[in-house]
Amino acid sequence: MRWSRSYAPCEGKEFYMFNTKKLTKLFAIGALALGVLVVAGCGDDTSKETKVNPDAKVVNVATRGTVRPYSYTDDNGNLTGFDVELLKEIERRNPDLHFNFKPMAVDAAFVAMDAGQVDMIANQMRRNPTREAKYYYTNEVNNYSTRKLVVKNDRNDISKLDDLKGKKIAVTTSSEFNELVKQFNETANPQIEVIYTDKAGAETLNLVATGRADAAGEYEYVINSAIKDRGLPLKAVGDVLAVVPTYFLSKRTDDMKQVNEKIDKTMKEMRADGTLKKLSEQYLGGDYTFDPTQK
Repeated sequence: MRWSRSYAPCEGKEFYMFNTKKLTKLFAIGALALGVLVVAGCGDDTSKETKVNPDAKVVNVATRGTVRPYSYTDDNGNLTGFDVELLKEIERRNPDLHFNFKPMAVDAAFVAMDAGQVDMIANQMRRNPTREAKYYYTNEVNNYSTRKLVVKNDRNDISKLDDLKGKKIAVTTSSEFNELVKQFNETANPQIEVIYTDKAGAETLNLVATGRADAAGEYEYVINSAIKDRGLPLKAVGDVLAVVPTYFLSKRTDDMKQVNEKIDKTMKEMRADGTLKKLSEQYLGGDYTFDPTQK
């Protein structure tokens, strides 16, 4: 059999075909498929990859990376979640910015920020006077977090903090819920026994599901995600304990003030065109972009 040389659509690439009529039909489909693959390989796949502008300002962002649904690693090893995808969309609309994510715990994030290793924290950050005196916050609300008690799904004896006197509750150290429980315990007799963790819902919900804690106070969409994605035997109970608006927090510098202004401007656009709502529905399981108490 003789071979004849032919060239593929990409420059510098070649392939060979049989010069035999009998085998032409056998190779026709394969050659066509090969041609499609080769052509596809020659072009830039900009639909799947976002190219980073080499002149973009790099903003190093600390985020947990372990807490569904706002910052976690998916099954393919990619960092995603509501907070992460929100910043990715802001970057897409502002190619002069690039957000470089660095997974770490919240306490470590503040240490890293003070040391100049990160510029921003994306982790459902709430405002408080101490932080506002030292750092910048964005003005636009990312989402409103509604916190409720969560118990094992076979328990019907707990629906409010008063039911937890003499029992154990799992609490994230840096959460506003920690302050709520402290205030309750000032007058409670007996007090609620507190199990502290710095791993947020990933740990508090596991403590409840395994019976090591009687309850926890977590964001409603974190509870729903744990039930749906992790299959934990839990349920949210009682009234909403707190509604917490969340923001991005950054270093208190002139350049980060400018970055925050761009973020605020873009988020207003995303709120107006429905993108913020879509991200909330996709990752949080509902529209948490408005204050439910003002509904």
